[in-house]
Amino acid sequence: MSAEMTSDQNAPEGLEEAIGVYEPDNNAVAMEMRFCDFEALVDGGGTLEQFAASVARAAYAVVGTGLAVQGIVFFQFKVDEEGRIDPAFNIPLRYLMDNAGGGPDLGMGPIRLACRSQCPVPWHSKNLWEPSNEGEENPAQQLQKAIWRNRLGLKPTSFVTNTVAENFVLEDARSEQRQLEARLTDAFGTEGKVNLESMIRQNSDQLTKVSTKYRSDLEQQQQMYLEQIRGCRDEIQKLKTDLRNEQQRSRRLQELLRGEP
Repeated sequence: MSAEMTSDQNAPEGLEEAIGVYEPDNNAVAMEMRFCDFEALVDGGGTLEQFAASVARAAYAVVGTGLAVQGIVFFQFKVDEEGRIDPAFNIPLRYLMDNAGGGPDLGMGPIRLACRSQCPVPWHSKNLWEPSNEGEENPAQQLQKAIWRNRLGLKPTSFVTNTVAENFVLEDARSEQRQLEARLTDAFGTEGKVNLESMIRQNSDQLTKVSTKYRSDLEQQQQMYLEQIRGCRDEIQKLKTDLRNEQQRSRRLQELLRGEP
């Protein structure tokens, strides 16, 4: 086996590595094995007679707790007429996994994915293949279902590591931040961009100003109504006084008409 296949890397701590080999039409996972068993096959320690004289399509998977697939490398390899894997096989699967981009969500969040159209090492893309993303039984989901059956007896103890999921999460967060900044630039221009804290502070200041103005306007309105009420009361009191005066004058005139002193 070529040293490039594994280089100096070890299996991600707490995670398990598995290989799934697909049927020729990619409709199902025909064979599963641990990564160490695949390495032994590459070293000539066995044969794959059912794939003899073909180019087999396979997937290297990193598996975490809950048997959740965290990353996949879709690769292919030559098998001779006797079922032996080409001894010149030299795809650095672990390296491709560690540097893979974002992939589909298989139920536990987005995974890492390396394939022909998304290969972190361009000259190795010819050794990868492109899985279909259509339907519920695409190659990634077929592999996840095979891993869940756990015929290999995998016992992973970790879900995220710096070499697989954590870097992807950080990278994805940075990507979302860049997209947000781009949208802010489009909306406000370079000079108009503000950070979230500044936006909250500005909104708070604006709310305070609006609230203060509202209270001031309300107090002025209330004062105006009070003044109007006081004016009405004064007018009523004046009318009452005028009425009493008119009543007294009327009684006086009636007394004079009756000749009363």
